[in-house]
Amino acid sequence: MSEFTGKTVIVTGAGDGIGRATARLFAAGGANVVLVDIKGAEAAADELAEAGGKAIAVTMDVRDVAAWTDLVAQTITQFGTVDALVNNAGIAVPNDTAVNVTEESWDRVMDINAKGVWLGMRAVLPIMLAKKEGKICNVASTAAHIGLRNAAAYCASKGAVLALTRQAGVQYASQNIQINSVSPGTTMTGIQKEVTDEQRAAFLPLTPIGRFAQSEEVARTIVFLCGEGSSFMTGADLSVDGGMVAL
Repeated sequence: MSEFTGKTVIVTGAGDGIGRATARLFAAGGANVVLVDIKGAEAAADELAEAGGKAIAVTMDVRDVAAWTDLVAQTITQFGTVDALVNNAGIAVPNDTAVNVTEESWDRVMDINAKGVWLGMRAVLPIMLAKKEGKICNVASTAAHIGLRNAAAYCASKGAVLALTRQAGVQYASQNIQINSVSPGTTMTGIQKEVTDEQRAAFLPLTPIGRFAQSEEVARTIVFLCGEGSSFMTGADLSVDGGMVAL
């Protein structure tokens, strides 16, 4: 039996990219998976079900407080509890400099990338606190560690994710809840649609491995942080960036 057999995991941004790859690995490991996204979640859940996994799809915006309440209620009705949460949903926007980014874009990036993470944690932590057990993995970014050109709001939002992970990891450590984050480097996901060819070409020399990550490579680290192997880790961040931050 896999360590995730009978466990229930919520994965946001699960319609594509890192989230979808993460959901696939959890399902293959025996978990009940709740796939959350504004689009693509149903197709991703169908894929897992066809492969023999236990999965349901929920279409929602992570900025929606009421939707989080409904999501947790639906998850408990379907599977009985929540054992792990992966806060993966995130966006980037074009023209993202301190001068050029619009207030609307700034607020949207901060609300989805940072506030959405907090809302997710706030929704599931009472369940985990009641049973004194749980795992949360927040997806940050190399942008939380270094200054990336044309990514002002994005860097700010991912820095917030990293700080919140550290604080919450300390806050709930004594309740046997481990809260960690993963910081991917440039990864071939749908968010790359918001990155120009020029920006992408500039990132490659900053990656010592000499290529960009595949979603599955990041997903494996997320699954590790939600598993037994990370039992003595909390408030930590693991870089999956091909050596970018080490430069």
